[in-house]
Amino acid sequence: MSRTIQALRLHRDLVADVAAVAAPALGEGDVRVRTGAAGICGSDVHAAQTGAWIEYWPATTGHEVAGVVVESRAAAVPVGMRVVVDSRLPCRACADCAVSPRLCPDLTWLGESRPGGFAEELAVPATQTHPILDDALPLDVAVLAEPLAVVVTALRGIPDGTRTVLIQGYGPIGALAHLVLRGRGIEVSVVETDPGRQAQAVARGAVPAGGRVDAILDAAGYPGSVRAAFEAVRRGGTVVVVAIGDHPLDISAQALVEKGVSIVTSVGFDDDGIPSALRLLSEAPDAFADIVSDRIRLDQLPAQLVAPARTLGKVVVSFP
Repeated sequence: MSRTIQALRLHRDLVADVAAVAAPALGEGDVRVRTGAAGICGSDVHAAQTGAWIEYWPATTGHEVAGVVVESRAAAVPVGMRVVVDSRLPCRACADCAVSPRLCPDLTWLGESRPGGFAEELAVPATQTHPILDDALPLDVAVLAEPLAVVVTALRGIPDGTRTVLIQGYGPIGALAHLVLRGRGIEVSVVETDPGRQAQAVARGAVPAGGRVDAILDAAGYPGSVRAAFEAVRRGGTVVVVAIGDHPLDISAQALVEKGVSIVTSVGFDDDGIPSALRLLSEAPDAFADIVSDRIRLDQLPAQLVAPARTLGKVVVSFP
């Protein structure tokens, strides 16, 4: 009789539930990870509400995962090791992958093309895991490593010598970026329509928005957000777009050229992203732990995906 685990199931009709499913089988070079914490990303909510990106049904989504290896077919990743999972699944054979796997045209993600982390266990290639070297770092903080890796990669688009940055949108990505920029001694202002999130930004040292800034991080992605950033940045400044929206940009080429603004886009993270993020988390675990505003159980997840409650920060599914 096959062993079962509890996992989220997202069905083709976009009904979500939690049920017993067969424990994942291991292939050569795979490890079995017992999930300790799984973060809810905006992409998880979008997939649950639209079916976007899903390649199999019913799907177990979830791509921000931290846990403990409980079975291994790879000597380099032993049983008992605490790990963060790298959810990128690029081909690693094309010319774009040679630049960065995050640019792979065939890139898929854990949970979209194979079962992900909204389950008690998952099986992944050992090469897709990163050890949590700091034994004192809790799993529900270490799980921030992937979104923080996205931030670390995006902030590489901000030039050296930048002194002032405006963050548009203070969800988890905006808040994580704030902590990283604050650690670099950069003055940060925030534009956020939610009063609670704006208050959090101020509590973490954000200054009032106003006047031209050297760079802007668009983590909001609302219609017109890039234009708003273009108008708020100084001449010759930089706008980094990390939020994903399907609206067109309404900036004329003439205005863009005459103002001398660089618009930089950033998607995903590079191979060194998660290790870099884990180092940052270990340096200031309490500050980053504050980004997690809500911890829920797996059985509460379907409701949070289908009709997400507004939260001040990151929602993490905690496993016993």
